[in-house]
Amino acid sequence: MIDIRKDDNSSALELISELESMENDVCNISIIFAEMLKDEINANDEEQLFSDIKKIINKYSDDMNALSLLNEFTEAVTGGATMLEILQITRDEAKSPSAATDITVSKDCNIH
Repeated sequence: MIDIRKDDNSSALELISELESMENDVCNISIIFAEMLKDEINANDEEQLFSDIKKIINKYSDDMNALSLLNEFTEAVTGGATMLEILQITRDEAKSPSAATDITVSKDCNIH
């Protein structure tokens, strides 16, 4: 796993540059990237994922640039949905689950 922190920005830029230069020779590099990202997301525990997202939003709640970045990243990963939209849909589904949510989400706990 690659850990990108503030002091690692140049490393991330170097990796992006290297990957961009590989794109001509490795035609499916975007698919490889997408699969690696999906694998990492799927490997994450759902409760931990939600907890970490809440921490990030609370930590940067006064920083509009950081929240804008979070939304931009979320839109890129989801193909258009913002974090706010996902949170609103989560709230709505928790209050009144759709048929799809009823089928796919465990009812083993109380949703408040």
